[in-house]
Amino acid sequence: MYSTESRRLFADYLYCQKDYLRAIDEYQEIAGTAGSDTINFKIGLAYLKIGKYEPAGLSFIKIKENSYYYSNARLEFFKTQFLLSNYDTLERNGDNLLPVKQLNVFSYLLDYKTLPVKNKLLSIFEGEDRRAVSDFYERKLNPPYKSELTAIILSTLIPGAGKIYTEEYSDGIIAFIVTGIMGYISYTDFKADHKLRGWVFAGLSTFFYAGNIYGSAASAQIFNAKVNFKLSTDMKLFIENKDYFIPDYEFCK
Repeated sequence: MYSTESRRLFADYLYCQKDYLRAIDEYQEIAGTAGSDTINFKIGLAYLKIGKYEPAGLSFIKIKENSYYYSNARLEFFKTQFLLSNYDTLERNGDNLLPVKQLNVFSYLLDYKTLPVKNKLLSIFEGEDRRAVSDFYERKLNPPYKSELTAIILSTLIPGAGKIYTEEYSDGIIAFIVTGIMGYISYTDFKADHKLRGWVFAGLSTFFYAGNIYGSAASAQIFNAKVNFKLSTDMKLFIENKDYFIPDYEFCK
């Protein structure tokens, strides 16, 4: 039978080897008999490492107010809420903590809430962080969307032009060539009195023409979705690289 201290040391070893699931199991085995804020804190961090944000949050809120880890646990709890997209929790209960206020700024940028005044959001950032957040704000406020109506009008006037407008250049060129060829073949068949072939290629030309118009509208929607996805991805990568504005903990040396 292993002692509680031996199991704790083994759990610490697993944690430092990034074997977080087994570390959690070991910590939980001794939490009842040697329950401590340090163990609950490490359990929460281990859950965070493997993307289990809800149990991580539950571990952090077990930390008592008189604990050495209380303020850190509060920060990590709000981090879990941010990762769960529970943005209202950050705004209502942030305790005026700077990292939480900074995460709350990104909740506005990632969500569909009305953006506050830019200077208000930027006031809690400095240096490169301030410039990066300013850029994200402008991209959110004035996204470089493509107009579906413009794409439709362009493709109605010139087949494929709407696709080129939405930066799908190869599809646009193909749509122009295929529609043009079908129309030309239909014209020459009618001129040569090959009415059946003429109607067949006229139908194909009409089909490609209509498809090109519909495809251009869909292309604008896809382009705009990519703009949103790129902004969201860039912001999340920035926050991750900043460790969510929360200091790291050196448990493994």
